[in-house]
Amino acid sequence: MKGSNAKQNKALNLRLALSQIVALGPISRVEIARNTNLTKQTITNMVETLLEHDLVSEVGIKKAEGAGKPSKMLCFNEKAAFSIAIRIMGNELFVGIFKLNGDCINSLTTLFENSELVSKATYLVNTLINIDNIDSNKILGVGLAVQDSNNFALDGHKAAKETQIELAKSLNLPVALESTASACAAYQMLFGEAQTLHSFVYVHIGNRIESSVVYNRNILLGQNGLTGALGDIFVTPETDNETGELGRLNDFASLNSLKSALNLTTQKHDDFLASLNENNKQLPIWVNKAEEPMRIAIHTIESMFNSQTIILGGDINEWLLETLIKQLRPYIPSIAQFGERQVIRLIKTPDVSQITQKGIATLPLYAALGYENHHILYCPNTLQPTQLQSLIYALDA
Repeated sequence: MKGSNAKQNKALNLRLALSQIVALGPISRVEIARNTNLTKQTITNMVETLLEHDLVSEVGIKKAEGAGKPSKMLCFNEKAAFSIAIRIMGNELFVGIFKLNGDCINSLTTLFENSELVSKATYLVNTLINIDNIDSNKILGVGLAVQDSNNFALDGHKAAKETQIELAKSLNLPVALESTASACAAYQMLFGEAQTLHSFVYVHIGNRIESSVVYNRNILLGQNGLTGALGDIFVTPETDNETGELGRLNDFASLNSLKSALNLTTQKHDDFLASLNENNKQLPIWVNKAEEPMRIAIHTIESMFNSQTIILGGDINEWLLETLIKQLRPYIPSIAQFGERQVIRLIKTPDVSQITQKGIATLPLYAALGYENHHILYCPNTLQPTQLQSLIYALDA
């Protein structure tokens, strides 16, 4: 571990205390000190700073066991600041203003041409700020996810990084970029089903199927910062007549495969979601084809990682996700079924149609809570950080 100066230590301790309150609150100062191996005085100092900036609040008193003094309990104040979520899916743009816990305040969507992406996104952000009378000094940052089904993974990642830089400069705000699956995994760790888990895999059914592997509460990165191309694994021995390649998971269980089965071309995502219901007779046919490839994918994940659980979500609605999960049972036997389990093998993410936006919105906070997460954040050179940004990103004002 590299040495650090006093300022870095203070910033690290501050984020550590805040991450405890976000994930485990209501929590006492004593409990935070115990969990982090920091002194109670250090935690008290950090908490006072967080209280001054309204990032946490005292919500009550917990009686101590035995003869100890009662403890004031601390909770994260999700209303203390705002984050902006920007999602790009093909030629569709989603922009929303959110509380720090992922609750949406307002949002707008539009179609765009590549040449106007940054200008349209900037216009929508400024429009929402004005409509909802948002104090710009309370905007922590922007979360960004880009899903381009036309590019190979590395090309798409490079293009997304360029978009991140352009948006940061245009908005003059910090922008945190992650894959869709990793954004959802970040939300699950902070506010969702994985608050108390140390390892899990999040699987996202999108135009392509992505995954995010979390170990020791860190999202694992691969070469070039890329990982999680679950949809590229081979799941059938049959070969494509044109390419000669084996069948991939994307060919059977991705949204691109579903849209192909439904003979859909360009359509707004909300309209697409509305078409996914029990009256659509093509959906059971797709589910039947997707079932076994998805079972193989789950077995592969369990065999390789043996994580505490797999969380399944995607750009689909509640009905279709439940229908697919029912078809996946019984799961293929794997190492995951042996030994004592505290969590079931597969968890369906609640509020599935909103999970992606919530995940993207929490990326600015996620980037702030751990030094190892800073790689996802880009701050433009012109940024004059607010007090809030200086505090939790450890930026010089």
